[in-house]
Amino acid sequence: MVNGEAAMPGRKASEEQRREQILAATLKVAAKERLEGVTVRRVAAEARLSSGLVFFHFASKDALLVALLDWLIEALVARVREVQLPEGAPRDRFLELVRQRIAHLPEERDFVELFFDYWVMGTRHQEMRGKIREALQRYRDAFRPLAEELLASAPERFPGVTAEGLAAVAVSFIQGCAMQSVMDPGRFDVEQFMWTLEALVARAESQGLPPPPPRKRIPAPRR
Repeated sequence: MVNGEAAMPGRKASEEQRREQILAATLKVAAKERLEGVTVRRVAAEARLSSGLVFFHFASKDALLVALLDWLIEALVARVREVQLPEGAPRDRFLELVRQRIAHLPEERDFVELFFDYWVMGTRHQEMRGKIREALQRYRDAFRPLAEELLASAPERFPGVTAEGLAAVAVSFIQGCAMQSVMDPGRFDVEQFMWTLEALVARAESQGLPPPPPRKRIPAPRR
């Protein structure tokens, strides 16, 4: 976990502690100034360190931003894994996980906005684009165990549906809600969103699904 506190006076911080201190400062600067406003000078001032020490741990601003994105990915996946779900039917547990992630979006506004900034940067920055792909895959992977549990509980009701596909739909749903929470918070309604999602799932369970479409070949990521 990133810790923004400086090392205790009289004690030399380890390299790992210094990196954590610098990343915590970078997060604070990025939350206030957005990614384009992040500079080594501002980060050093926030961390109460010299610019030279920041450069010692991170060779460039790009290296600093990539490291911050890595931390954000870890935090995002951890938040999914740390959700406490009640015992119950796989369907209810899966939907509760989606609900909890959506319900916490308003209090994670700075976190969400930074991800949007990174997504924009990823359209023109090859390394960032790769990191965003990694983030999306790891986020989907965090939903897969419950998706597998749900499909295994009633395979006849979801013909052709894969755990990967179900996890991808859940993540896409959450991302759309995240955009809504930032761009149009007045229309952000967790209960309405979840009622609609639950109604769609209930329809699939009661009426079944049509035969699945043929699988499309997914093109290789653009370099």
